[in-house]
Amino acid sequence: MKAMLISNYIKPEAFLSQAVQATTVKAITTVLAQLPIVSENDYAFDATNPAKGWVEGKLHWMPLGKDRGNAGRIKLASRPEGPIAERTINSMEALIEMMRRLELVRDPNAPVPQSSREAVARYFNLPPLDQIPKMKTAIKGQKPREYARELAKLLRVRVAYDKGEKAFAVFIEDDGIGQTPERMHETLLSLGSSDKGDKPYLIGLFGQGGSSTYAASDYSWCVSRRAAQLLDGKNDGVGWTVVKQVFPEKRRDPFYAYLAAKPNGEVPGLPVEAAEAIGLKNGSRFAHLGYNFAGGGSAVTRGLYQTLNH
Repeated sequence: MKAMLISNYIKPEAFLSQAVQATTVKAITTVLAQLPIVSENDYAFDATNPAKGWVEGKLHWMPLGKDRGNAGRIKLASRPEGPIAERTINSMEALIEMMRRLELVRDPNAPVPQSSREAVARYFNLPPLDQIPKMKTAIKGQKPREYARELAKLLRVRVAYDKGEKAFAVFIEDDGIGQTPERMHETLLSLGSSDKGDKPYLIGLFGQGGSSTYAASDYSWCVSRRAAQLLDGKNDGVGWTVVKQVFPEKRRDPFYAYLAAKPNGEVPGLPVEAAEAIGLKNGSRFAHLGYNFAGGGSAVTRGLYQTLNH
């Protein structure tokens, strides 16, 4: 589905502004009500023929990883804080990968960093964090603590609590490399698929951990925009989708699915103007609504704080 097709139903700038402000289940279902979506019971994904039953001009619920048996792999986390940490690590990698790709634009022969520690030192001038309080010299003209705090703004983790729904929402945002709408389903929304094996400067490997956030959420939404210098021949724009658990009729096991705009799995794309309306220059934003921390009160923030710092 192209941006022009979505524009038949909504105004992209106003729609995306509303979508990224959705912090509750009620808010995201209000957003979805504006779109032409085929019921999960009216379209059954067939890996051998994804176009079978596809209704042109409408959105469909596509299984994550194109696997209708994906629930077992997504429900792997033993504690709800862990998947948030994994998602945060993904954001760190997006920042490192952007810097590596920009380096290759300048110098195609630049040597590959052999560890994430080497990459962080090269691209962000950061020593191990326990050394920062001891440093006497400035980093890029700033006091080390101030420089580290400013750099930390490139990655944000927020937790909100809605008293009406009595539910949490978790937001993980980064200003990293981002992704084009055409490739979000192959990268940010993939399951167990990874190209990190030949990149020693990245942290994760199996492309699995962050997806467990879906199991702890009633709904999740994702927005991403690729860094302008790294579009790889694709058009600039912003991709957006929603993930939820699907309980189809005549099937014993549920699965997790996202809104797709094409049978090949591509997500809905919106024009550059929509990204500009929400201040998204590049990077990705994930929101997990109705997040089940299996508890409440200060234990939530305390457990999350400890997990993220670890």
